[in-house]
Amino acid sequence: MARGKKSYTLEEQLERITSEIEEMEVSLKELKKEKKDLEEQVKMNRLAELDEMISSSGKSFDEVKEFLANVQ
Repeated sequence: MARGKKSYTLEEQLERITSEIEEMEVSLKELKKEKKDLEEQVKMNRLAELDEMISSSGKSFDEVKEFLANVQ
């Protein structure tokens, strides 16, 4: 025999929603940290690629910096 759906009191509903919000906030915090870590990895990869390009160009860092400053 099927039973009817249990009615939750307002306090129980509030407690359940509050708990869900807390879980979502923890999840959001973890996702933001993961995003920041990935952004840092992307940045480091780009810097490594740029450093490799500078090294293979035969120009010094200062020469490239001066060139870029004059492009503006």
